[in-house]
Amino acid sequence: MARTQNKLTALQIKKLKADPQKSIKIGDGGNLYFRIDPNGSRYWIFNYTRPYTSKRNEMSLGTYPGMSLEEARKVRDEYKVLIQKGIDPAAQRLQHKHQRKHELDHTFQVIAEKWLEKRAIEKKEDSETIRRLNHDVLPQISTLTFDQLTLEVMEDRIFQPILARGAYSVAKRLKSDLNQIFKFARKRKLIIYNPIEDIELPTPPKTNHAAITEPRELASLVKAVWRYGEVHQRSLISTQIAIKLSLLIFQRPGEIRQLKKAHYYKEEHCLKFVASKTKQEHIVPLSRQAIELLDSIMDIYLGNEYIFVGREGKGCISDNTMNKALERLGFAGKHTVHGSRATARTLLDEVLNQRVEHIEHQLAHRVKDPNGTAYNRTKFLEQRREMMQKWADYLESFLEDKYDASVESQKDLSLL
Repeated sequence: MARTQNKLTALQIKKLKADPQKSIKIGDGGNLYFRIDPNGSRYWIFNYTRPYTSKRNEMSLGTYPGMSLEEARKVRDEYKVLIQKGIDPAAQRLQHKHQRKHELDHTFQVIAEKWLEKRAIEKKEDSETIRRLNHDVLPQISTLTFDQLTLEVMEDRIFQPILARGAYSVAKRLKSDLNQIFKFARKRKLIIYNPIEDIELPTPPKTNHAAITEPRELASLVKAVWRYGEVHQRSLISTQIAIKLSLLIFQRPGEIRQLKKAHYYKEEHCLKFVASKTKQEHIVPLSRQAIELLDSIMDIYLGNEYIFVGREGKGCISDNTMNKALERLGFAGKHTVHGSRATARTLLDEVLNQRVEHIEHQLAHRVKDPNGTAYNRTKFLEQRREMMQKWADYLESFLEDKYDASVESQKDLSLL
C-alpha cells in the first residue's frame, strides 16, 4: 500500500513550537520531513535511498519560512523523479554548485581583471583601456560568461550604442581591447571562437572636426596650448588666449573668434551672445580660469569692439587662425577648435560624470524634453556653472601635473 503524502498543513507548520530539550521531526510523506531544532531553527529535510549505493541520505532542502510547505513538496517531487532515473539529487546539486562556481570564476569581469593583472606585471599602461571598459563594457556584460558573449550580444550591447553616439574612434580602440581579452580567454580554453574578430566597424564619416577624446592625449594638448606663446613668440596675444579659451568654454569657433567685449558680463561671470547655429541667446558660465584669461586681454585693444583682435588691430582674428595654431603645435588631423566640443562632450560625461542634459545645454544644442525639442538659455544655469568650473580645474590639473591617469581610470574600479 502506497504511503500517504501531503499529511501536513501550512497552519500546522506555522503553529509548531520548538522543544528546548530535543529536535522535533515530523513527516509530510514521500520522504519529506519538517524539523525544528531546540534553538528554533526550522528547515525541510528529504530522506532518500541513493541510487546504486542503496545507502540512506538526508538532504536539507531549505529553511522555513524562506521555503514554504508547497515549495518543499515541489522540490521533493522533482528529486523523486531524478531518483527514478538513477540520478542522485545530492550529487546533482553538488555538480550544479561546482558549475555555478566555475561560471562565477570565469565571467567577463573576472577574466578582464586577470588580463589587466598580467599586463600590469608586464608594465603595460592601461588607464585608458580601464576607462573604456568601465564606461562602455562592464555595465553591459560584466556578469556574463564567455559562452554567452556571442557576436550578436557584443554587437547589440557594446558596439551599437557606441556607434550610435558617433564615437568611432572609441569603438575602434575598444575592439582592439576586447580582442586581446577574448584571445586571453581562448588561451584558457574558455572559448574556441573569438567573436570580436568578426565585428565589422563602419568607416567613420569624413569630417574636418578632428577631436581628442582620451585624457592622456588631452593632457598633451593642454600643455602644448598653454606653451604656445613661449614656442611661437611672434604669435598674436589674441591667438594665444583664444586657443586656451576654446578649450575652457568649448563653444563654436566662429562664436569664440567673434566674441565682443559687450558679450562679457564680468560681474555675472558669464558670456552672453546669440548662438550661431540656433540663433538663440546663449549663456556661457565662466570658470575662474576663463575670467583670468579674458581679463588679461580686455584692455589691450581699447579701440576695438572685439576681444580677439586680428593683425594690425583690425577686426577679429580670421576663421582659420586658431586651427593653424593647433597645426603648428603638431595636432594637424588630431584636433581642431570645433573638435573641443566633442572633447568636452565625451570627457564631461565619461570622466567627470556630468549629466548629459547639462552638457547639451552648454553646447547650445536643442535638448528634447517632455514637451518636445527645446532649448532654454537659463536652464540648469547653476549646475552648468559648477560643471564649467570642474572642467577648467580638470584641464588645469594637466598643467600642474596633478593629473593621474591611474586614479581616474580606477574611479569605478570596483567594476574591475
